[in-house]
Amino acid sequence: MKQWLNKIILMTGFVFMSGCALDSEPTELLGIQQPDENQVTEATVERVIDGDTVKVRLKNGQTEDVRFLLIDTPETVNPEKPIQPFGPEASRYTKDALPAGSDVLLERDQSKADRYGRLLAYVWADGKMINQELLRKGLARVAYIYEPDTRYVETFQEIEDEAKGKTLGIWQTKGYATDRGFDTSVMKETPMKESADCENIKGNINRQGKKIYHVESGRSYQEVNPEEMFCNEQEAKEAGFVRADN
Repeated sequence: MKQWLNKIILMTGFVFMSGCALDSEPTELLGIQQPDENQVTEATVERVIDGDTVKVRLKNGQTEDVRFLLIDTPETVNPEKPIQPFGPEASRYTKDALPAGSDVLLERDQSKADRYGRLLAYVWADGKMINQELLRKGLARVAYIYEPDTRYVETFQEIEDEAKGKTLGIWQTKGYATDRGFDTSVMKETPMKESADCENIKGNINRQGKKIYHVESGRSYQEVNPEEMFCNEQEAKEAGFVRADN
């Protein structure tokens, strides 16, 4: 009888300790912790195009542009739109997370590509999904929610709500990030905390394949359609770009 009682006490203590461990899980674990192995394709990063788009090389040697699923970062390379606040910061984060030559996992949803022919994926590197990390840092909004590619939309919205509650990045100015995109007109009256430190340097690759960067004081800066954006000259140089002769 005494032996059974000791066993019950030990088991009760184990259950109690397990329950405490579960209750004390840190809140930063909010999000998807690992990809669906049945939906994964391996690839290598060629270069980052902007905050939510990268060019990769697949195992078969084919190169593809990849658009991050279910998120949208402010524009930096759209020739029809000016550089938007926090776009350079989003691009910089993605460049730091996905340097050229790094290995990534592309987790598919249901659709293979968008109407522009870009692959659609949740992009993983070093155990983190970059889509949700951009949301977590306030550098992206949940967007382009189209069935059937909605596997993680509820989790993404929870992460967005958390960033919004902390007024991070794009959420610093009320009305900037909207359901329709980013409204730069509201930024005129409210100063930005992060974008002020970014010089918005344009990187362009000419017909000869030479990488050239243009600063805002340059003669041809306004006419240049950037292929990459940088926050300072050192960042541009580290990416292999040289300053334009103007």
